[in-house]
Amino acid sequence: MKSSPSPFRVRALTTLVVALGFGVLVVSGAVLFVSPPGRVANWTQWEMLGLTKHGWGEIHVVFAAAFLIAALAHLAFNWRPMLQHLGARLAGRRGMRWEWVAAGLLGIGLFAGTRAHVPPFSTLLTWNEELRGGWEGNRDRAPVPHAELLTLNELAVQAGVASEEALRRLAVSGIAGISGEAQVQTIAEAAKVTPARIFELIQGREAATATRAPGDHRPGGPGAGGGPGRKTLTQFCVEEGLDLKVVQSRLGKRGLKASPDQTLREIAVQNGFDRPVELLEIIRRD
Repeated sequence: MKSSPSPFRVRALTTLVVALGFGVLVVSGAVLFVSPPGRVANWTQWEMLGLTKHGWGEIHVVFAAAFLIAALAHLAFNWRPMLQHLGARLAGRRGMRWEWVAAGLLGIGLFAGTRAHVPPFSTLLTWNEELRGGWEGNRDRAPVPHAELLTLNELAVQAGVASEEALRRLAVSGIAGISGEAQVQTIAEAAKVTPARIFELIQGREAATATRAPGDHRPGGPGAGGGPGRKTLTQFCVEEGLDLKVVQSRLGKRGLKASPDQTLREIAVQNGFDRPVELLEIIRRD
């Protein structure tokens, strides 16, 4: 005699969705933690495990929503047992539960420590910035932030090339039949190349070594150094194409002291900044 199939249990479903959502959020959160900044990820079409940074972001948001809904449903299903358990605990043990106090204080401490940028929270945030900054080198830098959103004509202006010449160079490379008003990202996706490669071709650079191919997940690529915090002010200016004296003048106007042979981390600490990345806006855009 065949046994009848087990009835479908919504409670069991919510428990499994909570577990699944948590697992995916851990993975997607870890990937987003180490991923490059958007301006680099979009420009080079960075990928990990077959997904772009944008794709991982979408996965993270959708599974976070599913996790939240399932967690609320799980709480609703188990509300009465939780109240009964809580009542039994209170009846059997008078006084304040120190576990609750400890959990509350821990939450407050995590929030306050993060906002105050004190160790070990600031250390974790600094490491995250340096890890993300390690992906960014001169070869990965777009001429302007989010240049992939420019039209081809606008990108040609950034390259110092006439629009007609840019179209001709792309056609010679096999990317033809496009409009100067088309978005660079759209052109790159259709041609199955990176926006950075489109820029190279417009500039007349045929060597693809300057662009990290999708799937190369090494921070900074071959031969690249670490994050900006480890670079001296001189090294950073050379790599960024900035005039050292102009940068020192910018910093001086803000009352900041900096020597050419100091690292950005040393300059940041010396001037009371929590992270080297906070100096970059001053250095790049005065």
